[in-house]
Amino acid sequence: MRLCYAARGFLYAVKIDFAAGGIGILVVRNLLLLMVAIAGLWLAADRLLREPQSVIQSAAVAPGSSPPVVPLEQPALKNVGDISVHSVEELELLFSRVEQLLERPRRAGEEPLVSLVLHGPEVEFFALRNYSRYKSVVDRAAKLAALGAVDISICRAQMSNYGIAPEQVPSFLRQVPFGPDEVDRLVDQGFVYM
Repeated sequence: MRLCYAARGFLYAVKIDFAAGGIGILVVRNLLLLMVAIAGLWLAADRLLREPQSVIQSAAVAPGSSPPVVPLEQPALKNVGDISVHSVEELELLFSRVEQLLERPRRAGEEPLVSLVLHGPEVEFFALRNYSRYKSVVDRAAKLAALGAVDISICRAQMSNYGIAPEQVPSFLRQVPFGPDEVDRLVDQGFVYM
């Protein structure tokens, strides 16, 4: 009897003599095991190559805070940024990192890539009275929020410290009573701290 099997695109003919006893059956079994193993490895490699790789880089992190913690076993991460930056350039750098992660606009109901919590001096950048001075950063934040890339929270306690009333910030910012508590709440919901 003649049996053919394929390996890497080549056909090999193997002559198996079943009359010789169990040797022919042993060869067929080993060939079948080899084909199953190759198919399994092929499928595993194909699946790994199709999964999106997420690279999470920390941009502007509050002084004294810990480095990013990113568990490798989570395929789709929800990220929370505990943001306390001191310059427009640092905030622009952060938005550049978010734009690098954004492959397409998010669908309705789809989680944002990153949830940012503003609770430092950067709250002053978003006061409507300062719009003309910080127009580029506010417009960029609004664009990223409109694309669904970010959910931006702003700390009302810090706004009060800078004399900013709740109606004096853009509507795309979600106001929270205390920024650090919001970060803790998001981490408790499964967001990864960055």
